[in-house]
Amino acid sequence: MKKIILTMAAVFALSFANAQDLKSKKGENYLPEAGDWAIGFNANNLFSYAGNLFSNAGTNTIGNVANNGWEGTFVGKKFTSATKADRYLVDFGVNTGSTTTPASTTQSTKVTNSGFNLNLGLGKEWRKGKTRLQGFYGADLVLGIKSSGSKTEYTDSNNSANNTTTDTKGGLEFKVGARGFLGAEYFLFPKIAIGAQYTYNVMIDVAGASKTTTTNVLGSTESKGANSFGLGIGNVGVASMNLTLHF
Repeated sequence: MKKIILTMAAVFALSFANAQDLKSKKGENYLPEAGDWAIGFNANNLFSYAGNLFSNAGTNTIGNVANNGWEGTFVGKKFTSATKADRYLVDFGVNTGSTTTPASTTQSTKVTNSGFNLNLGLGKEWRKGKTRLQGFYGADLVLGIKSSGSKTEYTDSNNSANNTTTDTKGGLEFKVGARGFLGAEYFLFPKIAIGAQYTYNVMIDVAGASKTTTTNVLGSTESKGANSFGLGIGNVGVASMNLTLHF
């Protein structure tokens, strides 16, 4: 995070001399206008990569953007005026895969995991500032759904009586809530900005009971977990560094 902040500070410093110029040499507006659309991306890894270029961090790669919670969220905006925008949030992820670990030439364990999450949100954004450095604030209403499961298969080719399959299905999880946000962004180029935001979340999380089925030579047995309910308040922090494109 320190490298990200230092990299952004260097970019701001290099561009500060032109902070009052709201049009490019071609006459293009730097700031968004009524009717503009915008799409925002998580740029944490990009800033980390840029920061590592100026350090001795060793191997430097962009890596993958996390897609859990709201860190990998895609944000769309429709500007109703130069200082107001409607926000549309989507965070969707699917996870599936398996690994097989041989214990010997005749015994192995295969673990298969699967799951998905879908988060949707609607919000309002207000903006302040008369230069290329713009502040923004607002709130989003969010709704999410998530499921997960895993299967473990133990196989013994010498003795099939030892074969066991354990199948666990997580209870369907729902969450609903709101988050306020406050941040700033700088327009490096016409309609292209980088920025960061702080968030404050209020979230209700309800999950159904999980079910585990174990199957072996003796038959199948089932066990159930418990339902859960959670209320989360807070989690203040830098949600992400963002790259936003307007058109």
